[in-house]
Amino acid sequence: MSPFPWLVIVHALAATVWTGGHLVLDLGVLPRALREQSAERIRDFEAIFEPLGLTALAIQVITGLWMGSILLPGFDGLFNPASPIGVLVGTKLLLLGATAALAVHARLRLIPNLTDTNLGGLAWHIRGITALAIAFVVVGALIRLGGVPG
Repeated sequence: MSPFPWLVIVHALAATVWTGGHLVLDLGVLPRALREQSAERIRDFEAIFEPLGLTALAIQVITGLWMGSILLPGFDGLFNPASPIGVLVGTKLLLLGATAALAVHARLRLIPNLTDTNLGGLAWHIRGITALAIAFVVVGALIRLGGVPG
């Protein structure tokens, strides 16, 4: 039996954690933190979510690359307009790069210097990461709709 269906399940569960956590942060924690000018609210959420969220992201990267290698052996056809799956898998890799860039910038530059008065900069990063997480889900659904094995 192909590992593909199991990879999809594990990948989807990890995506649920990653995307759901960022939606909670963006739509629940962030507005209150901004309203109250409370960097502590963001730090408290990050302390709880970061280990789980980063683990979920790592699981998505591993399972995503494994599924990508099944769909595109040798990653042939990646970004090739003649291969819709190749374009979608390539898009997910671009989304991953953008996610990593925003996350590293936030972790190294914004969060260490976060105060009650400069939450606005981090808010844009949170919204960006959340938008990217949603885009991951949409592109993943398009891959599944494209008739991949499973």
